[in-house]
Amino acid sequence: MNATFKQLIFDFFSLCELEPLEIRRGIWQVNADDALMKELDGWRARGRLLQFTFEPDLAETFGADLIVPGSYRLNSIVQLVRRQGLLSRAHIPHHFFHEPSIRQKAMAGLNPGGRTYVVNSSIAYGQYIMLKIFVRLKGLSSQDSIHTRIVDLSDARVLRLNLPTHLLQPGGVDETLLRKRKYGLKKAYNAAVENILADLDEQGHDWTLAAWERLEEEKGRLREYFENQSDSPAYEAKLQEVKTRLMPTIQMNAIRAAFIYVPLFQYRLILVRPDKTETSQNLSCDPISSLCLFH
Repeated sequence: MNATFKQLIFDFFSLCELEPLEIRRGIWQVNADDALMKELDGWRARGRLLQFTFEPDLAETFGADLIVPGSYRLNSIVQLVRRQGLLSRAHIPHHFFHEPSIRQKAMAGLNPGGRTYVVNSSIAYGQYIMLKIFVRLKGLSSQDSIHTRIVDLSDARVLRLNLPTHLLQPGGVDETLLRKRKYGLKKAYNAAVENILADLDEQGHDWTLAAWERLEEEKGRLREYFENQSDSPAYEAKLQEVKTRLMPTIQMNAIRAAFIYVPLFQYRLILVRPDKTETSQNLSCDPISSLCLFH
């Protein structure tokens, strides 16, 4: 059994504030209350000592619930997870970051040959949206995958970063600290889709070849069957049916989303240039994307 798969199960119980106990090698036990068992097994279920294993022989020997792909218990857990909120919120607090270090890094090389003064500083939160997008490549057979994309709602950039999930805290933040979004969810979703399409394009189109070949074969058979009738409504209807059935397609659907509020460190600066001229600038630093931008 894949170690990552097992960890998902233990993470599920951890989110339920339960800690399974290994009572013998490969047999785990957890005290599931009424509420959890009703969610897993229906309204008639009662709380009980839930024993489970990842090994079929142990399940048979000890009567424990078997958790493997295709098993009832795994399916009940997966269905419970899927019933949870499709749109969630989380934030990363500022105190996880050392502000003097961020300030020092931001000032380095900002004004070569001149001097930079910080007039004042403040904190805010930027807004990301993390999208889980289901992708199906439909040729003669289907290839399914799930892609994660994070989009900055201030400029609709798709961010190439590994979000530090261990820093995430549940829930939102004080709305007065939120930087206003410049782009909506539709724009963010479209940016994520375009990014995925670009990645798929780089991977090549071998998955389409067999479908295009079969489509041409079917079109040839249609032309033979409807000889001298290729402009008839029946031919056009049959041709459209064949195209719908065989033409390669890419299907995408957002299945989960989360607003992620990320810390911003903001500085009001006075820059004294080498020629003694002064300019005032507002600088915003995002330690998650490691970007500092004037605004």
